[in-house]
Amino acid sequence: MNNINISTTIEGTESTLQKQAKKLAKLRNKETFRRPTHLFMHEKCLTKIPKPKNSNHLIYAYYHNNHITKIENLDLLYNVTHLHLQWNKITKIEGLENLYNLKKLYLGNNCISVVENLEGLKYLEELHIEKQNMDNADGLCFDPRTMVSIGASLRIINVSENKITDMAWARPLRRLEVLIAKKNNLEDYQAAADNLCMIVGLVDVNFIGNPMTRKHRYKETMIARCAQLRVLDTVMIHHTSKTFLQSFDKVVRLRQLHERNKLDMNQRGADEFLELNMLPGPRAHSALSISEYSNQKPKMTAVDSSYTFMPRAFWRSRPAPSPREPVGVAPPMEAPPPPKQPIADPSGPPIKGILKKPMPIKYLS
Repeated sequence: MNNINISTTIEGTESTLQKQAKKLAKLRNKETFRRPTHLFMHEKCLTKIPKPKNSNHLIYAYYHNNHITKIENLDLLYNVTHLHLQWNKITKIEGLENLYNLKKLYLGNNCISVVENLEGLKYLEELHIEKQNMDNADGLCFDPRTMVSIGASLRIINVSENKITDMAWARPLRRLEVLIAKKNNLEDYQAAADNLCMIVGLVDVNFIGNPMTRKHRYKETMIARCAQLRVLDTVMIHHTSKTFLQSFDKVVRLRQLHERNKLDMNQRGADEFLELNMLPGPRAHSALSISEYSNQKPKMTAVDSSYTFMPRAFWRSRPAPSPREPVGVAPPMEAPPPPKQPIADPSGPPIKGILKKPMPIKYLS
C-alpha cells in the first residue's frame, strides 16, 4: 500500500509540474506578444511620424517608403538600435538626441543637405545616407562637430551619389572600416589618398564611378598610400603587389623630396645657398653660373669664396652691418708699404751690385 501511495503522489506531482510549465509558457507568449520588439510602419503613405505605443521594448523601427518630411516623435524610442527612414522626403537630420542605443541609421533617398545633429549617438556604427535628392548643385556637407563625435564608433558609411568633391571630412572617422562613395565628383586621387591614409582601420573602399578612377596611377597610389586596405573598388588586393607598390611609392616620394630641396645651378640657386649658409652682410655679385650665358649643359659653377661659413646659432652674436654701408661694394683697402732697402755701411765692404763710388758721367751719357 505504501508503494502505491508513493507512485500516485509522484504522478500527481508530475502532472502538476506539467500544468505549471504550460501556464508559464502561455504567460511568456502573452508577454512577448504584449512587448513587441519590431515596429512596422513602412509603406503606409505617412506624412508624419505618429507617436509609438508600448515603445519601451522596441528595437527595430521601420518607417521607410513613406512621405515623411520631418523626423519627430521619436523621443520614446530610446532602446531602438535600428532605425529605417530611407525613401522619404526628409530635409534635415533632427530629433535623434534621445536615441542613445542607436547603432544603424538608414537615411538614403531623402533630401538632406548637411550631416549634422548626431552628437548624441555614441554607439552609432553604420550610417547610410546615399542618394540625396538635393535641388542645388552643391554636394553633401558634413558638420565637423558631428564627424568628430561619431568618429569614435562609426565603422561603415555610405555616401554614394551625393556630388562629393573631396574626402577631407573623413579624417575624424578614426575607426572607419568600410567606405562606400560611388558615383561622386572626386577628381584628385592624391588628395583622397592623403586624407584616408591616417585611418588605420580602413580595409574596404569603393570609389567606382568617380572621375579619379579613370586617371593614370590611381590604383597604385591608393594601394601604396593606404597600407591597411584589403579591398579597393570590390577587388581584393594581393599582399605581394601591395608590398611592391608601397616600396616603389616610398622611393618616388623620396626622390621628389630631394628634387624639391635641390638648389638650382644658376644665379638664383647660388643666392639661396648663400642665404641659407653664409653670414648676412654686403654681398659681392660674383656668384655667376656659366649656364646663364650658354645653352649647353652646365659643367661648373663659379661661386665667390670671400664669404665665411658660420652656424646659424652664432648669427645673433655677430653685429649686423650698418644700413649706411653700400651694398655690393667692397671696403677700401690701404696702399701697401714700400719695400725696405738695405742700408750700406760706409766703413764695411760694398754690397754686391752697389758701387762704392758713383760712376763717371761719361759712362752714363
